[in-house]
Amino acid sequence: MKPKNLSALKREKERIEKEGFLLGCRIVPYRPGGTAGGKNVYYQLRSAEPLDNGRCTRHLKTEEIGRYRQLIVNGKKLRQLKRHIAYLESGKQCARSIITSSSSDEWYTPPVYIELARQVLGGIDLDPASSAVAQQWIQATTYYTLRNNGLEQPWEGHMWLNPPYGAQVHLWTGKAIQAYERGTVHGAILLVRPAPGSAWYQKLSGLYPCCIPHKRIRFMDANGIEQKSPVHGNAFFYLGKELQRFQEVFAEIGVVMRPF
Repeated sequence: MKPKNLSALKREKERIEKEGFLLGCRIVPYRPGGTAGGKNVYYQLRSAEPLDNGRCTRHLKTEEIGRYRQLIVNGKKLRQLKRHIAYLESGKQCARSIITSSSSDEWYTPPVYIELARQVLGGIDLDPASSAVAQQWIQATTYYTLRNNGLEQPWEGHMWLNPPYGAQVHLWTGKAIQAYERGTVHGAILLVRPAPGSAWYQKLSGLYPCCIPHKRIRFMDANGIEQKSPVHGNAFFYLGKELQRFQEVFAEIGVVMRPF
């Protein structure tokens, strides 16, 4: 999707909302059991949330199938539009603010990826490796910087973590795993640089699902300018119970893999 501008996106969003849409639904063919069903194929609408009939399933008549398929397509388009709108709106706001800050060697995750994490987690309670600049769009309830060293602080709630790359990355990922397994962290998304030969990366890969983006992430510098040619790829790991939600949200930007 390559919208011309924010106004065009919002007009398209309004059009789809008026036309109608369905979120989290799919149409599944089935054959009833027993002799009554015969060889006829029927279709059922299935949803993660109760439908207007109070149930999570609904039998579809032949003439209804086309309409409901379009509503499902509209729902997927609407979800993408909302993400692009959020990205453009937050991007404009943070770019104006970042450009007035002093230059540094830090790189910042673009807002569009933060919004994906927020959709999976339901909110961001903690960002233990952050900065005041990044918090202009991450907006975690609690965040730690270099001054108060997140490794020495308590980790709780739903967490976003982009740990500092380097020799200590295993300390950050290790603490994230411990906090999740102990139950103090209820869900977390970690953005790391793949290191297949390292013990910490092998442990993450063996325990939790991850998403490898189709395109390398163009991180932003302190002036709000994205990298032109990222050298390294990245991986998003999910520590949580909403596995289907993680797969649905992150499948739009990359390949989602689960541990064996």
